[in-house]
Amino acid sequence: MAPLVRSIVSLLSLDVALSYFEPDQQEFLGTFDASINGDSGYTLARKYVGQDFFDGFDFKTFEDPSHGRVNNEDTELTSAPSSYVSRQQAHERGLAYIDEGNTFVMKVDDQHTVAPGHRGRDSIRIESQEDFGNGVIILDVRHIPTGCATWPAFWTLGAGNWPNGGEIDILEGVNGVGTNQATLHTSSGCTMPNHINATGTQLDTNCAIATNEDHGCGVRDNRQESFGAAFNRENGGWLAMQRANEGIQMWYWPRYSHVPEDVKNGEQKVNPSNWGKPFAAFPSTHCDIANHFDQHKIIFSTTLCGDWAGATYSQSGCPGTCQSHVDGYPGAFKYAYWKINGLRVYH
Repeated sequence: MAPLVRSIVSLLSLDVALSYFEPDQQEFLGTFDASINGDSGYTLARKYVGQDFFDGFDFKTFEDPSHGRVNNEDTELTSAPSSYVSRQQAHERGLAYIDEGNTFVMKVDDQHTVAPGHRGRDSIRIESQEDFGNGVIILDVRHIPTGCATWPAFWTLGAGNWPNGGEIDILEGVNGVGTNQATLHTSSGCTMPNHINATGTQLDTNCAIATNEDHGCGVRDNRQESFGAAFNRENGGWLAMQRANEGIQMWYWPRYSHVPEDVKNGEQKVNPSNWGKPFAAFPSTHCDIANHFDQHKIIFSTTLCGDWAGATYSQSGCPGTCQSHVDGYPGAFKYAYWKINGLRVYH
């Protein structure tokens, strides 16, 4: 999730997805071949279900890099930076728990108004304790945060001084409108070809934040059910990201669609070469993936307002101002929660 303002163009709908391929792009006309990781595909290396999210992720309370209207403790210090609640605070306030179906739930507070002088509304950001490199990540999620002022993201991030080490946004959007946007953010020297072999709509070709006001190179999923209330009405689905030196690809399958059996069943081995065309593809033809992306943490976050949701709030059909909405209307955040069946990492 980029810490500065994203382009408003990400909220606009485009009518035509790019599908033409130039001669110098023929090496990436298909999805990655299984030979990248051998005929056997990828093997399960780490699984997070239920309590595993408490045991294998850290609740981060540092300053929110996207300047969100979030709070980590009761304080009267108006000059204090916004940050997120700790594990103990999340537990005590009923914002993170395991429900009766052994699904992991993370919520934005929907019970209290924000008192004058406080930094914002309680919310959560968690990061995996382990680092991961090339491989496949599959998320089975039933519900994502939605509503005005919300900025949910499922992403991975390197340990370097951002953007060194790279950032990979797998699911992201703001204010509950539009569709999912997948994005790479890198240091200089990483670009994408003008046309990609994916079902989504390409938004930008330069992944380097220094050249396009931190937008990165994004691809928008054209399906309404890929984000927001439409995503949740379908009881979510599965998101997958494959990272290899040859490139990065992402898929999304709504829950009641035709889902590959290895994905749906959480099998010990998965093979992306059988999954069909991704919605987003970032080939290595003009970007050295190994050089721009190091070991990454897996992150779930829900910020409020901030550099993207706040900047596009009025264009999203939302009432009043972003800050007044966050501070004064707790009931508006009734649906601002994650409900996760499981997360699997394959090597």
